This record gives sequence, C-alpha cells and structure tokens, in this order.
Amino acid sequence: MQPLSHSKRRFYLYGLAVLFFAAVPLVLLYATGYRYRGEFGVVRTGGIFISIPYSNAVVSLDGAEVGTTGLLNHDFYVGDLAPGAYRLSIVREGSHAWERTLVVESNLVTTASAFLIADKPVIVRLTTATTSDPASRTIRAEEEKMYRAVFSASATTTASGAAEEQDGEGVFIEQGDVVLRWMRENVPLPSQYCGRPSYCIEEISIERGSEVSTRAAFYAGGILYRTREGGVFIAEADVRPTPVSLALYPKKGADFAIVGGVLIVKDGTALYAVEGL
Repeated sequence: MQPLSHSKRRFYLYGLAVLFFAAVPLVLLYATGYRYRGEFGVVRTGGIFISIPYSNAVVSLDGAEVGTTGLLNHDFYVGDLAPGAYRLSIVREGSHAWERTLVVESNLVTTASAFLIADKPVIVRLTTATTSDPASRTIRAEEEKMYRAVFSASATTTASGAAEEQDGEGVFIEQGDVVLRWMRENVPLPSQYCGRPSYCIEEISIERGSEVSTRAAFYAGGILYRTREGGVFIAEADVRPTPVSLALYPKKGADFAIVGGVLIVKDGTALYAVEGL
C-alpha cells in the first residue's frame, strides 16, 4: 500500500483537529448535566434520589415503573431529568400508599425518604385477666400499673420548649397545633424541609386546625400526636405534598404514651398496644 501523500496527511490531521475541538464543548456540556430534551431544547438536568427502608416496594415516577426494592437495593437514583415537577409513588402490599410531588432543579439532586405505614395496625387490648381472645393479651399487674403511672404523670418539655427533641429536630405544641422545627444552626436542613432543593424552611406544620392537640412525640419515623376531639394519629413530616397522615385510634378522649418503645393507647380505663407500624 502506497503511503499517504503529504497533502492527504495534512487534510486528515486538520479534520481530526476540527472534530476534536467541536466535540470538546459537547463533552463538557454533557459532563456538567446539559441534555437535549425535545420541546425544552438543551437544558441542564437534575436528578431524584429516593431511599426506601423496606423490601418489596414498587417505585414509579410519573407512572413509569423505576424498580422494586429488595434485600440489597433500598435506594434508587433517576438522573437526566429536565427541571420541573415529578410525581413519585411507592406501593407496597399491606402499607399505606406513599406519593410525593418532587421538584427537580438544574444540576441538583432532589432527595426523599419513603414513609410507609401499615394499612391496618394491630390493636391489642391489654388486661390482667386470663383471656383466650386473640384481640387481647394478658399482662402482669405490675406492668399495668407502670403503664397507668405514665399516663398519670404530667407532660414535660425540653429546655427549648419542645415536647420532644431528636436528631436536631424539635416537635412543639403551640396553641393546640403541632409543628416540627429544625434546631441546628448553620447546619443544612434535611430534604423534608425543602419544597425544592434550593428553597428550604425551618418549620413543618404537622397538625393545624380546629382540633386541640395536647401531646406529640417522635415514633416509627413519623410524628405521633393526640387531639382531645379526634384521638391518636401518626403523620409524616414533609413540607412537600402530600405527606402521609393516618388515624391510629380515632376516638375522642383517647391518649397515648410510648413505654419501652411500645405504643400504648389509653381509652377511658382500657389500655391497648398498637403494633405492626
């Protein structure tokens, strides 16, 4: 084969150089998150990262299935998303459906953590009498006395005025409403306080309405609260629509206490354990 002529070698060299310098801006744009998105043209994309601490949960984004959680894969990342609002939904058998509208912004990752609560928590009546009723459980007299003593004790607050504090957050009862506040100064707020990645607030309304809340606490990844009129509830803390809220024991006058990690409900003189959350 004859060697290339000097003019052809120069032509190929210049051609490759032109291709190289033309490709460099495209590679840089791609590396920094720019993508071509049809009617949007060239946009700088973002992503969504969702953490689901449960197995057998089906994850969908705007109706398209992303995947199913398993023993080793509890997190999902969806990238190359044009800026805008996306509907993320998670379905798991036996759990209350979880949905969230998440806003994606350019070159930022929107994060969320799923809060899945059992559709039908198990409520077991506690009694000192021997029973064969599957909805009841026999407990020792000393245990019953301990539970009743907890309900008789006056509610206390922390030095900050919170009903309870945990991991930099404080749950407050103010004028019959329940609010959650971020209490660590100069520390970035968790994603549940952010309507979008670039905009966050330091307070989340948990219960605000005509009913009067008198007790609140952290439990099972959510916020437990009790209203005089409605009973005992559990709610997810998130400023983004729509947070999960579930009535655990919706009866006027019912109250709750957490004893040794167990949720106990008092209805009149009767005591119940709420399990399976």
